[in-house]
Amino acid sequence: MKKTAIVLFVLVIAFSYSCKKEGKEVSTTISGQIRTNGTEDPIRLNNELDNPVIDIYHVIDQVGYTSSGYERIASTSVDDKGHFLITLDLNSEGDYFWGVSKIDETTYNSSNTPSLWWDIFYSTYHNRITPGETNNKIIYMGATSWVQHRLINSNPDPNNSDVFDCPTWGISLYGSIDSIMPWVHKTWSGTYSYAINDNNQAHQVKAKLTRNGITRDTSIIYTVPPFDTTVVEIRY
Repeated sequence: MKKTAIVLFVLVIAFSYSCKKEGKEVSTTISGQIRTNGTEDPIRLNNELDNPVIDIYHVIDQVGYTSSGYERIASTSVDDKGHFLITLDLNSEGDYFWGVSKIDETTYNSSNTPSLWWDIFYSTYHNRITPGETNNKIIYMGATSWVQHRLINSNPDPNNSDVFDCPTWGISLYGSIDSIMPWVHKTWSGTYSYAINDNNQAHQVKAKLTRNGITRDTSIIYTVPPFDTTVVEIRY
């Protein structure tokens, strides 16, 4: 009797899962624009290359298909202002997300691989597509940028004994400081990667600041302009 109950329970689960995945086909629109992260400007295009492409992915069962867990089901190129529009019939019970490919890697600092967009979908759902709705998406791509950090002690006491200890950069600064670091760092533009407003996706300096005998962890978020070398002020 117990064995029969277990079999029935498994069958009920399988049937429920099957019904959920069946769903119905619903018309779904995905539209928007690709912009340069850190600005509201359209993505810069290279006349010698094809325009960037918006790819639509379907999350699939890993068993029997592919170990990646997704499949590309459609693509559309952007126009010369970075705009895109595509309408698809999607399963109302399915999971879908967008990605970007064919970005000019000499201008934009991104690998643009399917696994990257799968990771973003899996971790934040930032690029999720909702079946049956008009999905308006502004996609921010980080431009290739270079930054030189200028560290400034904002303590008004010129004789202060502050200590700014940053092991990641291998530096410890003492007292009243206004110093430009001796490196130029290649990075991406903007404050938050792909405009995902999450401190884990931000440009930031992490350090321990000792002031008035008290040591505390500090994290300073900053912005990097696109396409150029910029001296960025880090005030602590």
